[in-house]
Amino acid sequence: MGFLKILIATLVFSYSHLILKPQQIFSESPFLKTESIRKKLFDRMDDRKKSQPLRKVIENNLFGIFSRVTDSESIWVRIESRNDFRKWTFKLSKKNLNLTRQEVRVWLKHVSPKLSVSFGKEYNDWFRKKSAFEMQKIFLNRKLRINYEYSDKLFRLDGMVWTGDSNLNIWLVKNGWSFYLLGNGLPIEHEEFLAAENEAKMKKIGLWKTELQK
Repeated sequence: MGFLKILIATLVFSYSHLILKPQQIFSESPFLKTESIRKKLFDRMDDRKKSQPLRKVIENNLFGIFSRVTDSESIWVRIESRNDFRKWTFKLSKKNLNLTRQEVRVWLKHVSPKLSVSFGKEYNDWFRKKSAFEMQKIFLNRKLRINYEYSDKLFRLDGMVWTGDSNLNIWLVKNGWSFYLLGNGLPIEHEEFLAAENEAKMKKIGLWKTELQK
């Protein structure tokens, strides 16, 4: 009798275990499935972040032709190659890009005739126009090499402009059309800027004219 009770209890336990096991697996499977999907999504997002390019322009040299000047703060550079020009159409703002003329606008670093002059509105306006006129007269249609920084915030190019061995930024200081303006940190051309400013002072030209120093 005792053996029979043990046998019945064993059979009941085995039967109940077989019934409950699939239910247990079924109840756990949605959780496991969700976690698996979540992990795949996280992995995919992580891979996407790693694959996204940095929002910085890798190239730091731009080549083109001096095209025109519309103000004393910047110049327009014509890019001959359509392919080289097209990459800027996705980066620069409308005011720094001219599609029909295939030009990009380059803002001149460490110089500004506009900020350098403060001798009354009439003289200031003349000075800015005169500096732009002289700059265009000297450098029009010259081949340029621009060492630039791309501003992801302003969508524009700030650059040091070279034509052959001549630096246009330094030329403005050397001819008294701008003071040497320091930004964050000293440029490589720091000593050249200082020498150019001292030369303009000695010659008493542009901003350093005797009558303007009174």
